Amino acid sequence: MSLRDDARAEGLRLLDWWANHLIDEARGGFLGEIDADDQPVPEAPKGVILNTRLLWFFSAMADWSGDVRALDLAHRAAAYIRERFLDGEHGGLYWLLDAAGQPLDSKKQAYSQAFAIYAFAEYYHATRDAAALAFARDLQALTEARFWDEAQGGYIEALSRDWLPLSDQRLSEKDVAAPKTMNTHLHVLEAYTRLHAVASCGGTEACLRRVLSVMLERFTGRDGHLRLFFDMDWTDRTTRVSYGHDIEASWLIWEAAEVLGDETLRTQVRPVVLALAESARREGLNAEGALAYETSHDGHLDRDGEWWGQAEALIGFVNAWQMTDDTTWMEAADKVWLYTKAQYGAGGANEWTWYAASAEREKIYKAGIWKCPYHNGRAMIELDRRLRA
Repeated sequence: MSLRDDARAEGLRLLDWWANHLIDEARGGFLGEIDADDQPVPEAPKGVILNTRLLWFFSAMADWSGDVRALDLAHRAAAYIRERFLDGEHGGLYWLLDAAGQPLDSKKQAYSQAFAIYAFAEYYHATRDAAALAFARDLQALTEARFWDEAQGGYIEALSRDWLPLSDQRLSEKDVAAPKTMNTHLHVLEAYTRLHAVASCGGTEACLRRVLSVMLERFTGRDGHLRLFFDMDWTDRTTRVSYGHDIEASWLIWEAAEVLGDETLRTQVRPVVLALAESARREGLNAEGALAYETSHDGHLDRDGEWWGQAEALIGFVNAWQMTDDTTWMEAADKVWLYTKAQYGAGGANEWTWYAASAEREKIYKAGIWKCPYHNGRAMIELDRRLRA
């Protein structure tokens, strides 16, 4: 089968897996974790990233596949987020709940507010629910009011429940403790792009142009790689190259420019986009078709790519092919897909594994705080739409 046909089949198969494994019948919403052996972990905490990404996935699947299950699960996800993750007193979404749905970590990450905007914009697109659109717009206004640094620009990483500074703003332990990060700005860009695409207005355009400008001016380097971490005054604290983020940013930046419909802007970002894609292909992609995770500035290459990097490489390489008509980009995408099927379980009866089968790494959960169907599910939808067009 071709990559185009495979993408359609794989997207529907992923929908089956996530629809059949995550529902929390006892406590509502979705389970917080499915372990590496496909067993539920009923007492696992419930993260806002998993839940907002589930809302995005089921909403996008409802529109793409027409499957009634997806729409029902999108309704379930939207209701649970508004009922449990929303801070009714201070606004914004909590970071983490316990298994019963009570706040466990009440900090407010800009990253998580962005994913809620992204998810509710997609939910609105699938349902035309005016309340969903209002929720997304309210979260955008809150993000602008609370996280934007009026003095020096950019979005602050995190604040406390009542919007006070935090000593530790990191998304995860592996991140540099920096108050402004590429990762958060990339997903604010992604969220604002989708909101502007489904319900454009002057406010959504202004916000999208602002975050895109910051991405281009601060986070895209002349070497074809993203700068990852900054202090408040924009002192660069980047210590590594992230190939997965390079290729993901390439197509998300291009998508933002296309949604804005500005030909001058498209001309401006085109070389930036292709430089990011080319650096990921040239430095991160090996002969077998695996996209490496990252490399440090001392030259150490982490060759064991995570599942999400392979998914983003598929979209990014196809996007570069669409931009250039250069078939070597499609050859790269085909190579990544063959490797992903051979090493990550794509095309089988299960969710993709975190690492390749050949990687000497401990097995990690199939679903959880950081493992969800957003990357690979989105890749299948994007590939099907792009290749059929």
